[in-house]
Amino acid sequence: MPALLRAFLALVVVATPLHAAEPESKRQPKQFAIVYNHGYAGDNLPTDKEQFESLVKSAKSAHFNVILCQYEPWRAEICKKHGMLIFVDLLVPAHHVYKAPDVAKKLCESLKDNDTVYGYHLWSDNITDATVAGRTRDVKNVHEWDPNHLAYIGTTYMNRVNRVEGMDVFGYYDFHWKRGGHWGHLDKAMATAQAKKIGFLRYDDATSGIVGKGNPNRVGYTYATSVPFGLKGYIYHYAGGITDKKTFALDPLGEDLKKVNERFAAVGDELMKIGVPSAVYSTTITKTAKNDAVPAAVPGGLKEVPKENWFQITAGEVLVGAFADDLKRDVLVFACHNPYETQEVKLVIDAKVKSVEFFDRAAKKWVALKPDAKTVTFKVEDHGVELVRVTR
Repeated sequence: MPALLRAFLALVVVATPLHAAEPESKRQPKQFAIVYNHGYAGDNLPTDKEQFESLVKSAKSAHFNVILCQYEPWRAEICKKHGMLIFVDLLVPAHHVYKAPDVAKKLCESLKDNDTVYGYHLWSDNITDATVAGRTRDVKNVHEWDPNHLAYIGTTYMNRVNRVEGMDVFGYYDFHWKRGGHWGHLDKAMATAQAKKIGFLRYDDATSGIVGKGNPNRVGYTYATSVPFGLKGYIYHYAGGITDKKTFALDPLGEDLKKVNERFAAVGDELMKIGVPSAVYSTTITKTAKNDAVPAAVPGGLKEVPKENWFQITAGEVLVGAFADDLKRDVLVFACHNPYETQEVKLVIDAKVKSVEFFDRAAKKWVALKPDAKTVTFKVEDHGVELVRVTR
């Protein structure tokens, strides 16, 4: 071997850490998470195998793809059988992330190559100045124990979660139909997602409206209008219902959520390809989210599409997130401002645009849109999201 080559290889060995940390991208979620939940910090799901499998089957039929629970090997077998992932709850007493760290470590180490694990649920509560360091510690520990699966930290109202270091996915809950604050919290979530280059989940109310009537519209609106900001999944707050306590079949609330989940499951794979948004824009609205008429204005401090932008929206009351895929194509994610009325959108595009495609959710494929005088027209369903892909 030539002396110069030997010297070069020696330099590479010295410069390369022997135990390089896993890139964070390897821990990023692969699926848009629609999380079935019966509460956390305890073993709240059936401990009987047949009952648990009945529940998993019902959850799967309602388009859930992740289940939050205490990890048990037999549960993992059942979930794998039905194509479900486990969101491992590290707040349960049996393997609590900081109250029983030795047990938690042993569990995480045993799961690092387990493809049925979605990630680790470390926190879903108010984060204070005094607890930021503890949550950062928990994330660091879990990454050391299992470098292959994500660590999730959630909080209320986007409180201080941006200060936690190293988390792979974060989340928050605000129940905005009852408490307000929807746009403000989403702005904070997007800012954190952009700064940390990670997605976020929402932990929100499953009964924002009347079950069996307007509930799917309201619940779907919450998640649809969050996706343009970078949402990569959601968790329903559990206050009873979803499945029958004895048969584990879907109850009326579960049927509502099935309608909601179906819309996001159809586009979930595409949403995981586009990272975080560069911007979110809004049209003016003439009706509120409750379908009440109002003077035309842009809601909640949102921004209109800049006049110099390469696209403009001339019809439809919608929200749009601007993303890019791995091939540097623009992907625009649209959501309705009105959860009760589908919108017909007219999108005016720059003359230099090479192609425009619309994602057909029913067929789960991209279809070409042909501009008419630089304008493409499509519908945005009342409580779902629609995707438009543009090559410039």
